[in-house]
This record gives sequence, C-alpha cells and structure tokens, in this order.
Amino acid sequence: MNNPDIKIAHINTAEKLKNPIDKALVHEVVQRNVNQTLKIYFRFQQEWVNRAYKVFNDFDTYIILIYLFNKVYQNYSDRFHYMSMDAFFEQEQITIDKLNLIEISKDLNIPKETVRRKINYLQSHDIIARKGKIIYINNKALEIQKPTESINGIASVLANMSNYLAAEEWFGEAVPKEKIVSFIQEHFTVCWEYFYRFQIPYIIRHRSYFGDVESWNVWGSIGLVQIRSLIQESENALEKPALKSHLDFYLAFLKHKAKRGINASSISDISSIPRATVIRKLKSLEKNKHITRNKKLEYSIGNSREHIKGIEKNYLTTQEQFSGYITTMFNLMKHSKFNL
Repeated sequence: MNNPDIKIAHINTAEKLKNPIDKALVHEVVQRNVNQTLKIYFRFQQEWVNRAYKVFNDFDTYIILIYLFNKVYQNYSDRFHYMSMDAFFEQEQITIDKLNLIEISKDLNIPKETVRRKINYLQSHDIIARKGKIIYINNKALEIQKPTESINGIASVLANMSNYLAAEEWFGEAVPKEKIVSFIQEHFTVCWEYFYRFQIPYIIRHRSYFGDVESWNVWGSIGLVQIRSLIQESENALEKPALKSHLDFYLAFLKHKAKRGINASSISDISSIPRATVIRKLKSLEKNKHITRNKKLEYSIGNSREHIKGIEKNYLTTQEQFSGYITTMFNLMKHSKFNL
C-alpha cells in the first residue's frame, strides 16, 4: 500500500463542505418522483445483485470479498488518502492488517463457520492469502473485483436522480453520466467506500430477514414483476394515483394484483441461480407465507401481516439510506475539494 509508483493524494477532511446538500431535501425529491426513481433504483439493484451471484455462484463468498475490499478503502480514508481506479487495480497485492474471522462474522452477521469456509475457498483459489490475522488480497481478486459495469450502472442511476434534483434551486445543474463515471474513476477508493457503505448493509439486512441472500433474490425477482406492473399501470392510468412517498408506493404495491406472476424457470434465467435451488427456495418462501402460487405455478408476493411489516421496515430503511448515499455523492461532486 506504500508503493511509490502509485499516486496517492491527501484529503483535508477537516475542511467543512460549503453549502452542503441536505439529505432530507434529497429524500423529499426522490419520494415526490417515487414511481420513476424506484424504477431506476430497482433496475440497477437487480442487475448488480445478479452480477454479484455470478462471480462465485454464491452470495456469501462475494459479500465477504467485497467486505475485505471495503476494509482497504476505509484504511485509505483513515489515512486521508485516496486512489484512482487505474492506480488501485494496477497493484499486485494489498495487505489488510489485524482482521480475524470473528470480526468478519460480527460485521456481516454471517456465522463464523460459514465465514471460515468461504475464506478457505478464497484461499484455495488464490484470491486471498492469510498469515495469522493478516490477509493479503491477491492480483486475482483485483481482476475479479474491478467494477467497470457497476460504475456505469450507478453513474446512470445518479445521473437520472440529478435530473429530478436539478428542478430544485438548491441543487444546481444536473450532472451527466459521463462526468459521474470520470469522477468515480478518478476518486475511486473514496467513492467505492461510500458505495459499499450503502450496499453491504443493504444485502445483510435482507440476508438476516430471509436467512440467505439466494432466498431474498428469488423473492425479489417475484416482487419486481409486481412492482413493474404497478408502475406501468399507474403511468398508463388516466387518473394518476397519488403516490407521494415511499410508504404510499409500498401500500399500493401490496394492494396491486399483477395479471401474471413469474415461474421458477424465469426466476432462474433472470438470477442465474440453478432451477433446482430456485425451487427449493420457492418452497421455503411459500411455507413461510412470503409468496403465493397460482394454478399456473406462477408466484406472487404474499401478504401475511408479519411478512408485510418485516419487509416494510427493510424497504423504508433502504430508501432512506439510498437518499443518504445520493446526497453524499453529489456533495463530493459539487461541494468538496473533489468537485467536478
């Protein structure tokens, strides 16, 4: 991490932002445009989660790997440093000091034995190496984790969000996707630390609720069919429904009855999770009343009281934190020493 050939710049974190954007105002704008902003958000998340699964055909292994990468990004921030994307991924190996399985297990809410198995898998495939409490992220991991597609995806989301925010005087001009991509690439370790600060807890919340990420992804594939149907119908309606908040949208989602559900084969195709695994997860989700099944073996979201409340809490937390992430990124771009 002290390679003299790598350009590292210092960040003056003591300097206060000038006229920072207010998260509460951002959240208000996002909610006022809830149909469109959620359509953009859910599309990105489904694509990101599906790509994450494909890396190892296992979510927990991927979560642990990105957690290790975020430890590196946090280490840079703690030392008031940042690196560009090119500089970061040109490294041969990166060292993480003083990290043990108990810490990983606690932070990710994944059982210690599961963490041990996944760490052993990463070691056996030369993705990481361990020596006591020191973990080395190898070049193979750097090749796997270079997030070119994810940067393009989140830049599209942020650019679209900026179009809605630009209607407000306090925000200023919208920021085009190309500038956002360039900004993230130039200030990569800072930007990606904030991305993972949002994304890792988001995944862990749903893993904790459903028991595993595969079950959540199967459930999410079903939910997205319902969400897209709701958005399409509300956009086509002569009298637009009064959806002015995330809670309004959630309640409308629960009441909405899509004309079609989705079957196991389609879920497998979308998620890349093997069909046999999808079927197992569907049986468990149906047993716990998270989903319902019709005579055509198509699945829809369940509406048991316990399920509705549990999902509502996660959903509202996620949207609140996503507004926080949006605010942080535009403050970095518009009101920090990194400004565009």
